Amino acid sequence: MLFILMLLGALGLSPIPHAAYLISTTEPALKLLLSILWGYPVAIIYHKYIRQIKTPKLRNMYFILTGIDMAAYNFGWALIHNAIPAFVMFFTNLCFGPGKMNCILTFVFNMTYLLVGYVMTESEDYDITWTMPHCVLTLKLIALSFDLWDGQKLLTGETLSENNKKTALTASPTLIELLGFVYFPACFLVGPIFSFKRYADFTSDKFPLVRESSVYQKKSIQRLVQGIIYLIAFQVGVTIFNVKYMLSDQFWEKSFIYRHFYCGLWAHFALYKYISCWLLTEASCIRFGISYNGYKKNANGEKITMWDGCSNIKLLRFEGATKFQHYIDSFNCNTNHFAAEYIYKRLKFLGNRNLSQLFTLFFLALWHGIRSGYYVTFFNEFLIILMERELEAFLQNTVLFKKVWEYRFSRYAMYILLKMYTIIFMGWSLIPFDLKIISKWWSIYSSLYFSGFVIFLPWAFIYKPLLKHAFKYFNINYQKVQ
Repeated sequence: MLFILMLLGALGLSPIPHAAYLISTTEPALKLLLSILWGYPVAIIYHKYIRQIKTPKLRNMYFILTGIDMAAYNFGWALIHNAIPAFVMFFTNLCFGPGKMNCILTFVFNMTYLLVGYVMTESEDYDITWTMPHCVLTLKLIALSFDLWDGQKLLTGETLSENNKKTALTASPTLIELLGFVYFPACFLVGPIFSFKRYADFTSDKFPLVRESSVYQKKSIQRLVQGIIYLIAFQVGVTIFNVKYMLSDQFWEKSFIYRHFYCGLWAHFALYKYISCWLLTEASCIRFGISYNGYKKNANGEKITMWDGCSNIKLLRFEGATKFQHYIDSFNCNTNHFAAEYIYKRLKFLGNRNLSQLFTLFFLALWHGIRSGYYVTFFNEFLIILMERELEAFLQNTVLFKKVWEYRFSRYAMYILLKMYTIIFMGWSLIPFDLKIISKWWSIYSSLYFSGFVIFLPWAFIYKPLLKHAFKYFNINYQKVQ
């Protein structure tokens, strides 16, 4: 289908520009959405025809061809950029072996290629170019190089963590396996990322797709519907809450509190753009069957099959978040897992948890691009998580905190306050990420009087010492009254 649309576009007969105008979006955005949705029928075709062929090589060819179809439709001849790193990694693995040197070369080459791509293509707006799937590909190839290295460690008897053992590879992929992994159509454009071990198990029929067919088909439809709902919510939300208004003089005329709530609600709906894409791609992943994630027992002791192996969003945790750790736990889960397993834990030699976290966040900012807004957003995350973690640990040892959570009314009141806090300061954190350039995000930060920096930045050297002394004194008196 995408090939036909591409031909119609070349002949000037494509309906996409007109359709994009009708729904108030851009042509690249609509093409991306159609490509993501196309992943679902591609999965159906796979199960009806391709999977019946018991040759993994032909299955890999199907994934390569359908993935290249998506790449050509969205990026034209620029699709070559997504193939080059795969070939480079395959040959460095052949030349240097699946060890430390290959891992370093893969990391440096892919990050450099991605950053050069950003320099060549990035503008002040939200760009849909070949760098979009390339940033996903970068993490997949870096993770693969680490998994190959871990596999060599297993062969030599070195100790690995349980998570590393699950993804370690003792045999290198063939070129066609590697390209199938790169171009897997359900995840090629916007992720989520998954390990090559998962991909290899899927293509070699190690997942129980036959006896569980009705279960995972039902799950895939559920995610597909949720994705469409969130897509509609995003379209409605951004028409009510938009960046242009926050950059206008009229925004300054509103009250200080109004500006904070408006910004927070804008951010919440803006994130639906990512959530809808992840839900739609997850629906395709489940329909393919690659999302199989083992079993768990329900309350009755019955074994329930899990199909969340490619889940990138935990909706209930996200919508019910009362602290920023909830957002991290629920949003872009697979990228956060990559950052934890392949960056944060590998920095253990630094001997400092906060320093490892700071370097990990810097890597994530660099992975997103070179604009200042990315670095401010991840610096905000570092500040907020640091304050939340230390403040929560401190409050849990106070009598007042324990008393507050004993009563239903006070629990509800705290939930409302914490919910308002997360929504407001998610807006504060996301502004630089979305606007990217300093002249824009600084303008909105000025309208908010830099409240986030005032609250979070002085925590360690001003608020924390003051609260420590104040609460110590308060708790002594509180216990005497009791």
